[in-house]
Formats: sequence, structure tokens, C-alpha cells
Amino acid sequence: MTDVTINSASEPSTRETVVDQIVSAVGEHTLDTVPPTSTPNIQPAIPISPSSPADDDFIPSCITQAPIPKALSNAKNKDLGAIMLGLAHECPRWMPGSVLKWVVMKEGFKTPADADYAAQHLNMACLKWNELNVGVTFEWVSNVVDATFALFHGGSHGNTLASAFFPNPNDISMMLVYNAAFSIPRWKANMWKMFMHELGHVLGLRHEFAMDTATGEKREMFAAVQLGPPNDRSVMTYGREPPEVQESDVESTRKFYALEDGAMMGLTPVQDYSPM
Repeated sequence: MTDVTINSASEPSTRETVVDQIVSAVGEHTLDTVPPTSTPNIQPAIPISPSSPADDDFIPSCITQAPIPKALSNAKNKDLGAIMLGLAHECPRWMPGSVLKWVVMKEGFKTPADADYAAQHLNMACLKWNELNVGVTFEWVSNVVDATFALFHGGSHGNTLASAFFPNPNDISMMLVYNAAFSIPRWKANMWKMFMHELGHVLGLRHEFAMDTATGEKREMFAAVQLGPPNDRSVMTYGREPPEVQESDVESTRKFYALEDGAMMGLTPVQDYSPM
């Protein structure tokens, strides 16, 4: 069982208070995490079955408003609110140079092997983003009290493989991975590429198709601002094949994190947040 270490020598942080509320609502076992490893191992414990014709035609959907994780479903009526931030009036990002710490929660996954598999693929994606030097880095930790975000299993959610969040001032945010990411062979084998897309959202990137670049018309709930040339092969789009990071993704993200806090992107200011 993972120890949840809270500093008792001073007043608890708001994150520690949130963790205490979760423990009180659903039990300390809910906070068991997958221990970090230095080198990702993305080979499944059980061989992945071949794809079927239906799998080959599968096109995932993507959301950035996360349902309640399976592990916390018993707490949904106990004042544990959802964690989300609107994008109507700002372009949120993390303070340049930030280190975003993350954990993987064991509770809710069908098996410990599934939890470890997801953890290893998320680690692979984080290390890939770190190698790109876009202005923010990721670090796998073992204690949820230290984490900026936690990966949970989200149960079933149709064609959705995973969901994430945008930069925000909350104490801790959630990334969810759903049943479809494990049940469709092509996507399970390339889960780390799916996480590359989700980490793009964590960095502040919107979907490539979030607006019509010719007219400025928004195609999703919130307005979007285009930085850099459009690329329909961007990691921030999706189709039948798992997404790949393009050079334009790297260049645009670096430009985004090189802007001054408060700089205007069109009519929208850049808003920096510091990971708690």
C-alpha cells in the first residue's frame, strides 16, 4: 500500500485537505499508486489480440470534461466537485519552466497489470514530451499529495479513449483512461500515443479542428486561438490511426511557452498558472 505522507508540522495545504476528504469519503486504499520506474516498459503482460475489421474502422472521440473516476464513484454525492476550467476568456498555460508531477491510481483498474500498463505508457508519453523541450516537463511521483494530476480509470465512455484537462489553478486535476483504450488492440498497443494527445491538452493545446481557421468559427464548446500553421496530421487531431507529434506541434508549443504572461493571442490574453 502506498503511504500518503502529509506534513503535520504546519497547516495542511488545500491539496492535502482534498486528499483527506477523499480518504474520509471512500477509504485510504483508493489512494494506492503505481510506483514510478525510471525506464518505461510498455510490453503488455498478456499479448494483445489481433485487430478485427470493426477495430480498423474505429475512430475515437475525445473530451476534456472528465466524468467521475471509478475509484471515486462512491464519493460523487459527498461534495467532491469536478475539476474543470473554461477557456472563454483566456489561453491558459503553465508557468514556463514548471514541472508537472503525476501519479497513477491503482483503484478502479480491472487488474494491477492494467494499472501498470497505463502507467508505463503515460510515462513513455511524458518522457517523449520532455525530450521535445517545449517549456514544461513531467515527473512521475508516488505520493498523490505531491501530484499536479492523477491518472484514474474512468470505466466505460463509448468511443472515448481518455480525457484530460487544461492548465488551471486547482490543487489537483484528473486524467482518465477508459475501457476502449484497453479493448481495441491497435489503440492498446499505442496507448502512449493516445497519451501524447492528452498531454497536449494538459499543456494547453486545443484540438486542431477546434475552429475553422478560415472563418474563425468555433467547432467546440469554447473559443480557440490558432498559433502557427494548421496541420491536419497534428497530434491534436485524431482518426483511425494513433496520432503522431509533428514538427509543427513542437514549434507551436515552444512559441506558446515563449510568450510573456498576459501577452495577447488575438483578443485573448495568455494566463499563467503555477502547479500547486
